[in-house]
Amino acid sequence: MRSLKLAVLGALSLLSLVGCNAGQPKLFRIAIDETPIRTIANPSCFRGNILPSGRGQLSEVNYRKEDEWVIWDGLDKQYLDMGQQSWKLGDAPTIVVSDLIEGGENKIFSAQRNEVKPFPGILATESRQTQVVVTWNDYSSAPSGTIALNAQYACVAGQEQCPNPNPTPDSVSCQSNLNFFGRRIDVSQTTEYNNNP
Repeated sequence: MRSLKLAVLGALSLLSLVGCNAGQPKLFRIAIDETPIRTIANPSCFRGNILPSGRGQLSEVNYRKEDEWVIWDGLDKQYLDMGQQSWKLGDAPTIVVSDLIEGGENKIFSAQRNEVKPFPGILATESRQTQVVVTWNDYSSAPSGTIALNAQYACVAGQEQCPNPNPTPDSVSCQSNLNFFGRRIDVSQTTEYNNNP
Protein backbone atom coordinates (compact mmCIF):
# COMPACT_ATOMS: atom_id res chain seq x y z
CA MET A 1 0.00 0.00 0.00
CA ARG A 2 2.82 2.35 0.89
CA SER A 3 4.54 1.74 -2.46
CA LEU A 4 1.27 2.60 -4.24
CA LYS A 5 1.04 5.91 -2.36
CA LEU A 6 4.66 6.71 -3.26
CA ALA A 7 4.01 5.88 -6.93
CA VAL A 8 0.93 8.15 -6.99
CA LEU A 9 2.85 10.93 -5.22
CA GLY A 10 5.74 10.58 -7.68
CA ALA A 11 3.36 10.74 -10.66
CA LEU A 12 1.66 13.86 -9.28
CA SER A 13 5.04 15.49 -8.68
CA LEU A 14 6.07 14.71 -12.25
CA LEU A 15 2.82 16.15 -13.60
CA SER A 16 3.28 19.36 -11.62
CA LEU A 17 6.84 19.74 -12.93
CA VAL A 18 5.71 19.18 -16.51
CA GLY A 19 2.89 21.69 -16.07
CA CYS A 20 5.35 24.33 -14.89
CA ASN A 21 7.75 23.63 -17.78
CA ALA A 22 10.19 22.26 -15.17
CA GLY A 23 12.58 25.13 -15.78
CA GLN A 24 13.00 24.18 -19.42
CA PRO A 25 14.29 26.86 -21.79
CA LYS A 26 11.83 28.64 -24.07
CA LEU A 27 12.77 27.78 -27.65
CA PHE A 28 11.62 29.95 -30.56
CA ARG A 29 11.91 29.87 -34.35
CA ILE A 30 12.32 33.49 -35.39
CA ALA A 31 11.78 35.40 -38.64
CA ILE A 32 13.66 38.74 -38.70
CA ASP A 33 12.81 41.52 -41.15
CA GLU A 34 16.28 42.89 -42.01
CA THR A 35 14.97 44.98 -44.92
CA PRO A 36 15.65 48.29 -43.08
CA ILE A 37 19.38 47.43 -42.95
CA ARG A 38 19.73 46.19 -46.52
CA THR A 39 17.90 49.23 -47.87
CA ILE A 40 19.40 52.01 -45.70
CA ALA A 41 19.15 55.23 -47.68
CA ASN A 42 20.03 57.69 -44.91
CA PRO A 43 23.12 59.67 -46.06
CA SER A 44 24.24 60.25 -42.44
CA CYS A 45 24.89 56.49 -42.14
CA PHE A 46 27.66 56.76 -44.73
CA ARG A 47 31.03 58.53 -44.76
CA GLY A 48 30.88 62.08 -46.11
CA ASN A 49 27.05 62.02 -45.88
CA ILE A 50 27.02 60.53 -49.37
CA LEU A 51 24.99 57.48 -50.38
CA PRO A 52 27.12 54.89 -52.21
CA SER A 53 26.42 54.59 -55.92
CA GLY A 54 23.18 52.69 -56.52
CA ARG A 55 22.16 52.82 -52.87
CA GLY A 56 18.48 53.46 -52.22
CA GLN A 57 17.40 51.63 -55.38
CA LEU A 58 16.95 48.22 -53.76
CA SER A 59 13.40 47.20 -52.92
CA GLU A 60 12.48 44.07 -50.96
CA VAL A 61 9.15 42.53 -50.07
CA ASN A 62 8.60 39.62 -47.64
CA TYR A 63 12.22 38.42 -47.33
CA ARG A 64 13.04 37.33 -43.77
CA LYS A 65 16.11 35.97 -42.00
CA GLU A 66 15.45 32.68 -40.18
CA ASP A 67 16.89 32.08 -36.72
CA GLU A 68 16.48 30.01 -33.57
CA TRP A 69 16.54 31.80 -30.20
CA VAL A 70 16.36 30.50 -26.67
CA ILE A 71 15.36 32.22 -23.43
CA TRP A 72 16.30 30.50 -20.22
CA ASP A 73 15.83 31.42 -16.60
CA GLY A 74 18.65 32.07 -14.16
CA LEU A 75 18.31 32.62 -10.43
CA ASP A 76 16.89 36.16 -10.71
CA LYS A 77 17.51 37.03 -14.38
CA GLN A 78 16.68 35.69 -17.80
CA TYR A 79 19.15 35.11 -20.60
CA LEU A 80 18.58 35.41 -24.35
CA ASP A 81 20.71 33.22 -26.60
CA MET A 82 20.35 34.53 -30.16
CA GLY A 83 23.48 32.79 -31.44
CA GLN A 84 26.09 34.62 -33.51
CA GLN A 85 24.68 37.83 -34.96
CA SER A 86 26.33 40.60 -36.97
CA TRP A 87 24.65 43.75 -38.28
CA LYS A 88 26.31 46.42 -40.42
CA LEU A 89 24.50 49.76 -40.58
CA GLY A 90 26.04 51.63 -43.50
CA ASP A 91 29.57 52.78 -42.58
CA ALA A 92 28.95 52.65 -38.82
CA PRO A 93 30.77 50.18 -36.53
CA THR A 94 29.55 46.60 -36.92
CA ILE A 95 27.20 45.41 -34.18
CA VAL A 96 28.24 41.91 -33.09
CA VAL A 97 26.39 39.63 -30.68
CA SER A 98 28.47 36.63 -29.69
CA ASP A 99 27.33 35.96 -26.14
CA LEU A 100 24.16 35.63 -24.07
CA ILE A 101 22.25 38.83 -23.36
CA GLU A 102 21.13 39.22 -19.77
CA GLY A 103 17.81 40.88 -19.02
CA GLY A 104 14.22 39.79 -19.05
CA GLU A 105 12.68 42.57 -16.97
CA ASN A 106 9.60 43.71 -18.91
CA LYS A 107 10.71 41.21 -21.60
CA ILE A 108 13.64 43.46 -22.59
CA PHE A 109 17.20 42.25 -23.19
CA SER A 110 19.88 44.91 -23.66
CA ALA A 111 23.64 44.69 -24.25
CA GLN A 112 26.30 47.26 -25.06
CA ARG A 113 29.94 47.09 -26.16
CA ASN A 114 32.40 50.00 -25.91
CA GLU A 115 35.80 50.20 -27.55
CA VAL A 116 38.20 53.10 -27.01
CA LYS A 117 41.64 53.24 -28.65
CA PRO A 118 44.18 55.78 -29.91
CA PHE A 119 43.59 57.19 -33.38
CA PRO A 120 46.40 55.87 -35.62
CA GLY A 121 49.20 58.40 -36.14
CA ILE A 122 47.82 61.34 -34.15
CA LEU A 123 47.19 62.28 -30.52
CA ALA A 124 43.45 61.67 -30.52
CA THR A 125 41.13 58.87 -29.39
CA GLU A 126 38.51 56.88 -31.27
CA SER A 127 35.41 55.59 -29.51
CA ARG A 128 33.03 52.95 -30.87
CA GLN A 129 29.88 52.02 -29.01
CA THR A 130 27.40 49.41 -30.20
CA GLN A 131 24.11 48.50 -28.56
CA VAL A 132 21.37 45.97 -29.20
CA VAL A 133 18.02 46.02 -27.40
CA VAL A 134 15.62 43.13 -27.98
CA THR A 135 12.06 43.82 -26.82
CA TRP A 136 9.49 41.02 -26.80
CA ASN A 137 5.78 41.81 -26.85
CA ASP A 138 5.13 38.45 -25.16
CA TYR A 139 6.42 34.86 -24.91
CA SER A 140 3.27 33.33 -26.39
CA SER A 141 3.09 30.59 -29.01
CA ALA A 142 3.44 33.27 -31.71
CA PRO A 143 5.45 36.16 -30.21
CA SER A 144 6.69 39.32 -31.89
CA GLY A 145 8.99 42.18 -31.00
CA THR A 146 11.69 44.58 -32.09
CA ILE A 147 15.48 44.69 -32.27
CA ALA A 148 16.83 48.23 -31.77
CA LEU A 149 20.34 48.61 -33.18
CA ASN A 150 22.60 51.57 -32.41
CA ALA A 151 26.21 52.02 -33.60
CA GLN A 152 28.02 55.20 -32.53
CA TYR A 153 31.45 56.53 -33.52
CA ALA A 154 33.34 59.51 -32.10
CA CYS A 155 36.84 60.91 -32.47
CA VAL A 156 37.97 62.91 -29.43
CA ALA A 157 40.81 65.33 -30.12
CA GLY A 158 43.81 65.40 -27.82
CA GLN A 159 46.76 67.57 -28.72
CA GLU A 160 45.91 67.23 -32.41
CA GLN A 161 42.66 67.64 -34.31
CA CYS A 162 40.74 64.65 -35.60
CA PRO A 163 41.03 64.41 -39.39
CA ASN A 164 38.15 65.75 -41.44
CA PRO A 165 37.05 63.97 -43.56
CA ASN A 166 37.78 60.95 -41.41
CA PRO A 167 39.62 58.18 -43.32
CA THR A 168 38.48 55.45 -40.89
CA PRO A 169 36.11 53.01 -42.67
CA ASP A 170 33.58 52.79 -39.81
CA SER A 171 33.63 56.43 -38.73
CA VAL A 172 29.93 57.36 -38.69
CA SER A 173 26.96 56.72 -36.41
CA CYS A 174 23.73 55.01 -37.43
CA GLN A 175 20.72 53.30 -35.90
CA SER A 176 17.89 51.11 -37.11
CA ASN A 177 14.95 49.08 -35.80
CA LEU A 178 14.06 45.58 -36.99
CA ASN A 179 10.86 43.64 -36.41
CA PHE A 180 10.78 39.94 -35.61
CA PHE A 181 8.04 37.33 -35.42
CA GLY A 182 8.31 33.87 -33.96
CA ARG A 183 6.83 30.51 -33.15
CA ARG A 184 7.40 28.89 -29.76
CA ILE A 185 8.57 25.28 -29.92
CA ASP A 186 7.51 22.89 -27.17
CA VAL A 187 10.51 21.30 -25.48
CA SER A 188 11.06 18.29 -23.25
CA GLN A 189 13.88 17.22 -20.95
CA THR A 190 15.73 15.77 -23.97
CA THR A 191 15.17 18.53 -26.55
CA GLU A 192 18.42 19.78 -28.07
CA TYR A 193 18.72 23.24 -29.56
CA ASN A 194 21.21 24.80 -31.94
CA ASN A 195 21.38 28.58 -31.88
CA ASN A 196 22.87 28.68 -35.39
CA PRO A 197 20.45 26.66 -37.53
